[in-house]
Amino acid sequence: MSEVVPGNTPAPLGRVAAPPGHESTSGTFYFWVDKSRTVERTQIVTTTSTIADRPVGFVGIVKEVYRRSRQKDVHEEAARFDGKTAERPPFDSEGVTYAEATILRTDPVAHTPPTEESEVALAGAKEAGDGYGYAEMGQRLDVGLLKNGGTAYAGPAAIDLDYLLGENGGHLNVNGIAGLGAKTSFLLHVNSLLLAEADRQAATLGMNAKDRLQIVPVVFNVKNYDLFFIDHWGKGWQKRKEQALPEWKDYLKTDSPTPFRDVKFYAPQLKGQTNAADVGRKVQPYSWALADVIEHGLFRFLFADEDLYDANFGGLAGDLEDRLTDRHTGSLNTNGGNTATFEKLVDWFRDNGDKFPDSAPGTRGKLLRRLKFIVNEGDGVLRKDQPKGNPLVVPKAGTPGPIVIDLFAIRRTPSLQRFVVAAVLEQMIRNRSGTASVDGLRYVVTLDELNRFAPKGGTDPITKKVEEVAAEMRSQGVILLGAQQQASLVSPRVIENAGVRAVGRSGSLELTAEVWKFLPPADRTQAGQLQADEKLLVLPSFRAPMLARIPYPPWALKKEDAADPFAPAGAAPPANKPQVEPEFA
Repeated sequence: MSEVVPGNTPAPLGRVAAPPGHESTSGTFYFWVDKSRTVERTQIVTTTSTIADRPVGFVGIVKEVYRRSRQKDVHEEAARFDGKTAERPPFDSEGVTYAEATILRTDPVAHTPPTEESEVALAGAKEAGDGYGYAEMGQRLDVGLLKNGGTAYAGPAAIDLDYLLGENGGHLNVNGIAGLGAKTSFLLHVNSLLLAEADRQAATLGMNAKDRLQIVPVVFNVKNYDLFFIDHWGKGWQKRKEQALPEWKDYLKTDSPTPFRDVKFYAPQLKGQTNAADVGRKVQPYSWALADVIEHGLFRFLFADEDLYDANFGGLAGDLEDRLTDRHTGSLNTNGGNTATFEKLVDWFRDNGDKFPDSAPGTRGKLLRRLKFIVNEGDGVLRKDQPKGNPLVVPKAGTPGPIVIDLFAIRRTPSLQRFVVAAVLEQMIRNRSGTASVDGLRYVVTLDELNRFAPKGGTDPITKKVEEVAAEMRSQGVILLGAQQQASLVSPRVIENAGVRAVGRSGSLELTAEVWKFLPPADRTQAGQLQADEKLLVLPSFRAPMLARIPYPPWALKKEDAADPFAPAGAAPPANKPQVEPEFA
């Protein structure tokens, strides 16, 4: 793990070349490599040229390295050996190694290429930071190690919080295949860094500072019950600590990385019971009764898109919601107790459907069937015969730790999973749209498997709600940290509105989809070869993606990874002993 130290002046790597077929442009240049030096893909390089009597500095990133012999074709290559591998020609073959580099930045700004024969050197941390515009970032957040070739690093890899938290853009999207894509790991990593940044601002600016960053991280658990032990030490930490701890200290300015603290866990309430689904630890239950649904304006999210976007069905559902809502208070109008619960609503509508004369009998029958299905299937999350539930309540000020909400326990009813996500997002939007909203507050929503909740081509209210957050709510402080295995299956509006994009190891077929046209061919090839701890980071201010390595996390990524799942949360790290190292999630 070597690092190029700023201020060192090693011998040049080579010199700029611009022969026919390899001409330099304002975005790309080529250079041949000194025989005694090695150049690798992803290295960051610098050169200075005198252009119109002024020196111009260039910072570039090596996109590919080539080797070319003096032979014209493969026949000449073989002829040197007389076609026999055991032969040895009297003279060694002469060739040249050369590289293609994408220009990241010029100083001063110049939309022109470097001139031939300019010396090319390996960049250090300062030059790499200049290339990616660290000095111009509004709020810099170091997220990993900036790779500078195969094993070296050029300082920290950083993103601009102004593109993540809403100032110049908003949201983060992560793509990657299961396992090697390490999407969940990276999303949790960013949550951890944002909480640490909020703590730092509270300490430096004071708890009463008006504009200090406050974070409410809401993490939806969509796979197994993996995220219910993030407040415990991971088994792999002791094995990797010797390597990982210096990386956290030197690159992320975190002296003592720990598991998450002060985490609140929620799981769906069980049918006919007061307790939550068994997720492997004690958690708080959540559910909604009819009164809660009406009070929070969630009634339309109970139905699928093919229903609500039928004009007749949608109109009837709207009329029913109006009848159930007290116009003065916004609370449930129980119609004398006849619609006090979901069960009573079903019975009442069966007997009183003709009170909605603008709808046809077939439409009323369809709504009754849909209502019966969702109430029966959702009993637990939707309290069938109870007047009040335990709805999720989103805090209106920053929290010291994340809120983990389980969706996996209701996996057999995907529409209910989507209902829960919509209910939480709707509440956040209402909290941030009011006049009493807190300055500096950011709701950070972590949601994997985005294709379930905002599918490409989806027109239902829940897809529209996720799209609304992506397109309109970043300025109001609602930030989506989303992920998926295939961005091509997610609403383009959600993908395109992500101010920061992180690409993990992705499938080769996926990378040929139209949504990936923003990545140059070399970067698409690289995205199919990334290791689990590597990410390509893309920001609007970057002229080329940044290759970052993410330090190993101290928290458990699932119950099996927890060093001691029955130890109190936040306990001291376990004794150093041989452990089976878990894969990144």
